[in-house]
Amino acid sequence: MEVRKLLYATNLKEPTLDSFEGLLGIKEIGLEEIILLSGNPPEELKDRLSHHGINLRGVEGSGSLVSRILDSVKREDVSLVVANLKREKRRFIRGSDARNIIKNTPLPLLLIKENSYPKKGIFDSVILATDWSTVAQRALNYMIGLKEIIGVLDIVNVLNEKPTIRDIRQLKERIEGIRKICLEEKIDAESHIYAGKTPEEILLAAKDYGATVIVMGTGCKSTIKEIYSGSSSYRVAEKAPVPVLIIP
Repeated sequence: MEVRKLLYATNLKEPTLDSFEGLLGIKEIGLEEIILLSGNPPEELKDRLSHHGINLRGVEGSGSLVSRILDSVKREDVSLVVANLKREKRRFIRGSDARNIIKNTPLPLLLIKENSYPKKGIFDSVILATDWSTVAQRALNYMIGLKEIIGVLDIVNVLNEKPTIRDIRQLKERIEGIRKICLEEKIDAESHIYAGKTPEEILLAAKDYGATVIVMGTGCKSTIKEIYSGSSSYRVAEKAPVPVLIIP
C-alpha cells in the first residue's frame, strides 16, 4: 500500500518540527507531499521536510476544523488525514474536536494530541485493538498494508465479562490466528488478552508495551456505560498519551 499524500490539520497556533518527526517513516511507502491545513507553512518546516524528499504546501480554508478537513479531502487526492490537536479539558467528549473529526472523516485518521509526539517512528511499536468485528478486520488489513514500516505489532483483545475456560480457549485460538496472519506477512507480532473496561485496558496495554501508536477501527464494541458516553475509539483517542490511528 502507498501513502503518497496526506492532509495535516491542526488547531494549534503553529505546528512544530517535533509533530512531523514521527511521520517521516511514511516516506518508505511513498509519501511525497503533506498538505498543511493552516495557510502558509513555516519555511524552516518546508526546508526540513524537503531534505527528506517530502513537499509541504499549505491550503487556506474557512469554517470549523471538521468542515475544512472534509472540504480538503474532497479537493485533494489524500489517503490519510493527520489531526494534531490541543488537549481539551472537558468532562464530556461529545463536543470535542477529536470526536467530531473521528465521526465525520471518511479516511483513515491519525490523531496526534499536543505533547504526544513519539520520539521515534509512529509505527515502530503498534498496539492493534481487535474485537473480531468488521471494522477491526479493516484495521488489521490496513496494518498489513503498512507492514513495510511496522516495527512490532501487539494485538490486544479486551474481555468485558467473566469468561469460561472454553471461552478463553476459543479467544486464544482466535487471537493467535490473527498473529499467525501477521507473521505470514513478515510482521513481528505478539497477541495479548486483557480483561476490564475496553478503553482503560487498551491504554494499559499501550503503556505495558511502550506503544508509539494505537490502532483501532471505529465502532469497536463497548460496555453499556461506554456506549452512553462514547465508543471505545473516542475514549482512547481522548486519553491516549500516544497517537491513535482510527480506521473507518
